[in-house]
Amino acid sequence: MFKNCVVFLAFVICYLNVGAQNDTVSNTYIPKDLNTIEAYLSEINTDYIKTIDGQYASKIKKVYKNRDEKVIKSINDSCYIFSPEIEKPLQNILQNIYIVNPEIDPSNYRFFINNSFVPNASCYGDGMFEINLGLFNTFTSDDEIASVICHEIAHKLLSHSLQNVSNWIAQFNSKETKQKVRDVKRQRYGQTRAALSVIDELKIDILDYSKEIEAQADSLGFILYSKTRYQQNKALSALKKLKVEDDMLLDHNVKVDSVFNFETYPFKAYWLKETTSIFDTTEKIDEFKLDSDTLKTHPEIEFRVEKLSRNFGIVKTEGIGTKDQINLIQQISHHKAIQSAIDRKFLDFAIYLLIEKFQNDHISEAYYYTTMALVLKQIYEVKASHKLGKFVPPKNNFSDEKHLNTIRLFLHNLELKETRKMGLAFCLMHQNTLNLSSAGTAVYEFFNTINN
Repeated sequence: MFKNCVVFLAFVICYLNVGAQNDTVSNTYIPKDLNTIEAYLSEINTDYIKTIDGQYASKIKKVYKNRDEKVIKSINDSCYIFSPEIEKPLQNILQNIYIVNPEIDPSNYRFFINNSFVPNASCYGDGMFEINLGLFNTFTSDDEIASVICHEIAHKLLSHSLQNVSNWIAQFNSKETKQKVRDVKRQRYGQTRAALSVIDELKIDILDYSKEIEAQADSLGFILYSKTRYQQNKALSALKKLKVEDDMLLDHNVKVDSVFNFETYPFKAYWLKETTSIFDTTEKIDEFKLDSDTLKTHPEIEFRVEKLSRNFGIVKTEGIGTKDQINLIQQISHHKAIQSAIDRKFLDFAIYLLIEKFQNDHISEAYYYTTMALVLKQIYEVKASHKLGKFVPPKNNFSDEKHLNTIRLFLHNLELKETRKMGLAFCLMHQNTLNLSSAGTAVYEFFNTINN
């Protein structure tokens, strides 16, 4: 009997601890070992630069030196997150790749986690890699993560980054480009437009590869991947999922009129009523759609899938793949993505992520209710200080971000007193859950106080 009571007590304590851990999450953007990381980046960058030679070596070296400085600035600007809960499972996947591929020397490799929600990964050429948080939240198996990692390692082994920069420098210094510049200078009219056209042709992206280059990395990456214990056909499913994500980014119907409809404070239809302004833009603007192929899109996925299938005769097999590490990662990665949006004051995006991830069972009720209440508190505070426009852009009729636009319209149409009342209605509806944590209790007391 005593043993059973002890077991039950341990279960209750464990349950309460889990609840306490999951109702709020914080992100670490500046690691304690920042100096060590900066020294590592400087060292691998310097070592890599020493290997560069040829006609334009000095100019190529300058590109990589500038790139190193930008990465360090990005770390200090909180573009990356540092999370042992994600990094440890990731290291387990990496070890499964390294152990069967002795030709890989990972001694100077390091994978950083970019807080971008866009599913992608990148190789910088000198040993630094990055994986976007969105990749962990898109894939459903260790296999798919491993296939993308092998693809990025292949870019490194094939020196694609250096080839890219070298080709750009050569083009920039070519006779043809110099002639175009001279022609622009001679033009009496339309000089600016002509100059911009030349500049557009010469834009450099250290990570921007053609579909042929990507296919090369696919092939070598698959050779590395095929030696592991992971399912071969998951390399294809990973590519296909990236294509689907590109097509369906921010495509979840959040239904704010249902989410924010309460018995004590029903949703008002005019909160979603559009108004016409003489300042409405006609320019297509998608706040979270990124232009760079390397940061958002994945060039010619169909071409790459077909080529990879044909070259290696990959046979589709049944099975969900290995989930050991991705399950551990996703226990925290969805929360990290939401917290990143909150920390950057993307309040409209934070609401979108909270609703989408809750409705898709990626986060718990306790976390959802507490965090949504905290976001509503922030919205009230920025409205009270007349700063909502600083953090939430107005609805844009020429944007493809339909559901995000609905949230923006809703937030801008809310009056301050309505935001106050809605915040209290939300807290009253979920009071029992909010009172389970100090953060939830505090935000409930906040809205209760300002409404009395």
